[in-house]
Amino acid sequence: MKAIDAERVDAVWGNPADWDAEGLHWGALPSVQQAINRRVTGDPAQTPLAWFFERIRGERPLPLDRVLVLGCGGGGLERQLAAAGWVREIVGIDLSPRVLEHATAAAVAAGLSTIRYLPGDMNRLTLDEAPFDVVLGVSAVHHCAALEALCEAVERLLLPAGWFYLDEYVGPSRFQWTDAQLHHANLLLDLLPDDLVRTVNGQIRRNFRRVPAAEVASFDPSEAVRSDEIAAVVAQRFQLLERRGYGGALLHLQLAQIAQNFLTAADRTRADLYLDRLIAAEDRLRHAGRIDDDFMVIVARRRS
Repeated sequence: MKAIDAERVDAVWGNPADWDAEGLHWGALPSVQQAINRRVTGDPAQTPLAWFFERIRGERPLPLDRVLVLGCGGGGLERQLAAAGWVREIVGIDLSPRVLEHATAAAVAAGLSTIRYLPGDMNRLTLDEAPFDVVLGVSAVHHCAALEALCEAVERLLLPAGWFYLDEYVGPSRFQWTDAQLHHANLLLDLLPDDLVRTVNGQIRRNFRRVPAAEVASFDPSEAVRSDEIAAVVAQRFQLLERRGYGGALLHLQLAQIAQNFLTAADRTRADLYLDRLIAAEDRLRHAGRIDDDFMVIVARRRS
């Protein structure tokens, strides 16, 4: 398998300030996050991560001793873990040197001495560290090409019966959307008024299309490289405890580059109504089996 171009990944993901330059991520909308919470935990107010640590609390006291975060990015997850008091020591790794500088600076600014950052490639994870209670992969593992090697490394790094938690995009690799996704996403986009589908560049975003896989890879060679294989590869190596899909097959597509409009609309009541209808439509199509879940929370455990 061709090696991931680390310099290209650093160029794309090195500066967290650039990530939302073309618009907010779909999960940044409170109504969408509540829908995700409901789909995973059954409670709109409880996040998947909080649900996971409550599950651990049922077996052993918190805080845990050590947690490893894969593909940590700007460090928001580590700061959340520290603030919640779930973990005593947190180690974050990332392939991008620039983003590690941002994460380290943010942790120092917050006075969080319990967080450490190390350079690390998920495709060749060779950390010389003591065992971890939990390894977390949140919006990161879909950038890993060597999934089998990663799972082998995670197994080595975990304590016996340690947890491997994933909250990941598991949809079509290289974003090769299905015909059903494109059909339903575009039907619903056509129902939205122009002000809600206008991008930051002033374009009206309709007729969502499937971008060729080569074009996706040219922008970021690590993007969704084997995303649709993640669940199966993890199941080969670990004991699967939970697989909870939470949609995204439509909302992820529809809200790309326009999510911010639902927060800044002059008529927020109208915008909220349209957003609620998009969420409800995805719920109905998921339950009817007409679309799959492109995002999933997976709770796995090292086999003793």
